[in-house]
Amino acid sequence: MTRPETARVLGATLLTAGGTATAFHHLWWETGVFWVLALFLAEGVIRQRRARRDRERRARVEAERAELAARGPAPLPVPCCRIWRSSEGAVHGADCTRPPAARTTLRDAEQRILDQLDDDTRDTA
Repeated sequence: MTRPETARVLGATLLTAGGTATAFHHLWWETGVFWVLALFLAEGVIRQRRARRDRERRARVEAERAELAARGPAPLPVPCCRIWRSSEGAVHGADCTRPPAARTTLRDAEQRILDQLDDDTRDTA
């Protein structure tokens, strides 16, 4: 927390305490003034903190973007086999270096449903 923020928080705390003390003495007009001023200071602290966090986040994002731009374009993935270009990842050849689970685009549950449908159509034919 910066010094101006600390000063505003301290001021809001003191004004709130003063408003509470005047409320015990039934000085309602003064209580309202103290509490409105305390809210005004607290709102300023919240706004300043949010602006500081936004500036820090913006600087961090710009630094990350500059670092990515300095690296250059990302390299293209290396094909896993000769059939890769035309298969769109679904069917691969015997020389495929990808793990067997990654050679299909279907999930296990989808493959089970497809197998069940295939079995059902064979039974009715």
